[in-house]
Amino acid sequence: MMDGTPATAVVPALIVTHADLADALVRAAERVVGPFEGVTLLSNDQRSRAELETAIAAQLEHWPSGGLLLTDFWGGSCHTCAASAARRGGEMIIVTGVNLPMLLDYLHNRERFGLVELAERLQTKARESIRVQRSGPA
Repeated sequence: MMDGTPATAVVPALIVTHADLADALVRAAERVVGPFEGVTLLSNDQRSRAELETAIAAQLEHWPSGGLLLTDFWGGSCHTCAASAARRGGEMIIVTGVNLPMLLDYLHNRERFGLVELAERLQTKARESIRVQRSGPA
């Protein structure tokens, strides 16, 4: 890195969402930062829970040092299947509530931070991106 800090290994990410939400998030992120690689997408569309869990587990086999699973919401099929699949391998961290600011922050920092620090950073980024703005008098 330019500041003299050694780069860490790239933290891999798998986005698991309902329908085509992951695809839409990646398309939007590419509009902001340009094309990128290294993010895998899975949808629960046309998959049973068992099929989704198997597909997630197959992807995690490629991550001997662990990685991030970004899911759309806590307790849904994408989250519960990710949690079950994650128990089979190395250190996997699930961050729910994936949104565009979280994905952009991941892309900018996936080589800069380790797995745990990056996951905590993404949680903070996602929370801070939710704002309420009122216009006009109440």
